[in-house]
Amino acid sequence: MRKINTHENQLTLPFGEGRAIALSYESRTRFFWSLISLSAFSLIAYIYAINATAHHIAVRENLEEKVSNIESELGSLEFAYIGLKNSVSIDTARELGFKEVSKPLYVSRQAQAGSLTLNTVTR
Repeated sequence: MRKINTHENQLTLPFGEGRAIALSYESRTRFFWSLISLSAFSLIAYIYAINATAHHIAVRENLEEKVSNIESELGSLEFAYIGLKNSVSIDTARELGFKEVSKPLYVSRQAQAGSLTLNTVTR
């Protein structure tokens, strides 16, 4: 077996003399538990975010279903309204007790600002 000869400065970086810092056992354990705590907190936050996302997706799908049901009901009500509107004629209005007015009443604004009067207009 061949022995490799090295010089003491051969293994240092060429940026000048570096300062070596020795960490105590207490600081290493504190650093370790800090990393463990940070990892656990990150994992819990990730699980919460995934859960909240899944919950919001379910709520959104439920709301979209309700909106589509309401829109279809609204469409059927609009068709019923159009059908009823087209079925009303002058004869059905007279049968229901409506009559034509000979003197219609209109509300108009006088020259004075802020006052309204009731005027009858004859045709």
